[in-house]
This record gives sequence, C-alpha cells and structure tokens, in this order.
Amino acid sequence: MVFERFKRVGNSSIKGSGLGLAIVKRIVDLHKGKVGVEDNPEGQGSVFWVTLKKA
Repeated sequence: MVFERFKRVGNSSIKGSGLGLAIVKRIVDLHKGKVGVEDNPEGQGSVFWVTLKKA
C-alpha cells in the first residue's frame, strides 16, 4: 500500500524516500479523518483524497 513507510510503487526514477504519504496518513488518522487513493478517471496518474471533520 502506498501509505506505508518507505513503500514506493512504480517508477523508480522518481526521487523520494517513501515517507510523504505515510506522514500524511498518520496526521489524518490523528485527526480522525480518512485518506485514500483512486485511479485517475481521466487517464494517467492517481487521485488522492483527504476527509476531515469540520471543527
């Protein structure tokens, strides 16, 4: 899953440690929200979403 620490999926030529999405997920979880990913319906890439409760 792309939200795991040090997990990288796909193109290995892209730089990064694989921590960014894991950090986002942890912060969203701490705020009792949800985060997810879907295939881009318009073609290439992915669509990421975050849902948080309104204060």
